Amino acid sequence: MELAKTKRIPEIELMKAIAIIGMVFVHVLEGSMEVFENAWELPGSISYTVIEFFGCIPAAGAFTFAMGWGAAFSDRTTVRKYLKRAGILGLLLFYVNFVYAIFPGLINPEHFGALSEHPWAVIGCNIYTFATLSMLFFALMKKLEGKPGIKAAICIAIIAFIFAVDLLFTPEAYEGNGWAATLIGIVFRENHYSWFPIVPWGTFPIMGYGAGKLYRKWDNRKKFALTALAIGAVLTPVSGIINKINEWPQAVLNPGWIESGTDYYALSANNIVGAVGVLCLEVAVVFGIMTLAKGRLHPLLASMSRNVMKIFCCHWLFVSPLFLLLIHVTNIWINNLIALAVFVATLALVQLWVKFNRE
Repeated sequence: MELAKTKRIPEIELMKAIAIIGMVFVHVLEGSMEVFENAWELPGSISYTVIEFFGCIPAAGAFTFAMGWGAAFSDRTTVRKYLKRAGILGLLLFYVNFVYAIFPGLINPEHFGALSEHPWAVIGCNIYTFATLSMLFFALMKKLEGKPGIKAAICIAIIAFIFAVDLLFTPEAYEGNGWAATLIGIVFRENHYSWFPIVPWGTFPIMGYGAGKLYRKWDNRKKFALTALAIGAVLTPVSGIINKINEWPQAVLNPGWIESGTDYYALSANNIVGAVGVLCLEVAVVFGIMTLAKGRLHPLLASMSRNVMKIFCCHWLFVSPLFLLLIHVTNIWINNLIALAVFVATLALVQLWVKFNRE
């Protein structure tokens, strides 16, 4: 268990690798979905469903979970460093919005239409929103170092607040003014007006932070993995059954939108439960894989894990221009080959970035 003393846990590095690969493939796939009147009728449904699944909770959910896990092991990171990172990541939020939405719209106005109708292209939340907010949360946790009771109470209070807001105050999809809808969607669970609403998605960094602290305390890989498996085996089906009984959208357990429903990022309180279950199952799976691999995958994963934010940042430089071209790609397998090429090109660009910084 020497690995438990460092944040470079091979299992979490595998989760990061799965997350970034899923993100690249699903972002490329999204460029061609507008060809179809109903996205869930896309030909090649098996491949499509797999990509959509790994591009949702095992991607964005695992990404934010891993941030929390890393903070649980970052003993030397100071409050000042967390605040500095929050400022940098906050600026990257607008960079992603520009290359994802504004840039393609400037080249081809028909791609997104007028920004007055789609203001989320400017202020909509993306993964960097949660990276920024997570750094502020981690700064608070660092400030309270040595006070585990207060830290636990704050984590519980935040999660309770998230569930209470969703259950009591979440509005129906707002169809009025685009700016008002976007501002509502940034905080509450809404569809299409903000990619990652703050309220439901604030759960995962806290979950990762708590899981990392628990892992360090137990100092037992097998016990941790089996506990995650047990939790996931209960929460995932229970959440799905509750949604089915109440005829609520299966935002988590509906990979690829096989049925018309809420997009995965607009998580209801019950879908948060299902998402936590999926992440717990993923934790158990990656622990099993890395145990069987006996360290052979670690050198490859370590490099990808260290540069995961750079990979996410750089892949948009390839994906964004493709949005204007992929609209004509109706073959799912050609789409997958394009995504693979984008991933390889992104890794190459990141290696040049790292090499340039070293020099």
